[in-house]
Amino acid sequence: MTREQILKDKEFRFKVWEFVCPHVYERFGEAAWEYIDIRLLETVLFIRKGIGLPMTINTWRSGGTLSQRGLRCNLCDLVKNKKNAYLSAHVFGQAVDFNINGMDAESVRQWLEKNKSKLPYPIRLERDTTWVHLDVRNDTAEKIVYFNG
Repeated sequence: MTREQILKDKEFRFKVWEFVCPHVYERFGEAAWEYIDIRLLETVLFIRKGIGLPMTINTWRSGGTLSQRGLRCNLCDLVKNKKNAYLSAHVFGQAVDFNINGMDAESVRQWLEKNKSKLPYPIRLERDTTWVHLDVRNDTAEKIVYFNG
C-alpha cells in the first residue's frame, strides 16, 4: 500500500499528532506523516482492522499526557536526557507504544502472535509492559521478535 492509501483508509482514523511528539507537530504539521515509516503505518492499520477496537498512541493534543509514544525528536525528554547515543526505533519513526481499549497489553501481544502469519511486515515487541511497544526494525526471518526493554 502507499502512504496515501493508508491515510485515506476509513479504518485508519488517526491524526498525525497521535504518531509524533509535540515538537515535530509544531514544526511540520501534517507534513510530519512523511517521517513515519510506511511499514509501521501499514502494520498499525492491520491491527486496527483486525482487532476492531480503538487504539491509543499519543494523547497530548486532545488534553492527555502521552506525548512520546510515537516519533521522538531530540527535544523530547526521553531522548535529550540520554547520556549515550540513543538510536531507538522511535527516533526513526519506526515504533509506537500503544494500548487497545478493552484489552490488556498481553492480550494484544497474544493476538499478534496468533495472527503473525498475516502481518504485513516483521515486527519487534517488547515483553512485560503494560502497553504494547511495536516496531518494524526486525530484519530477521521471524515475523515477531521479542525483546526486554
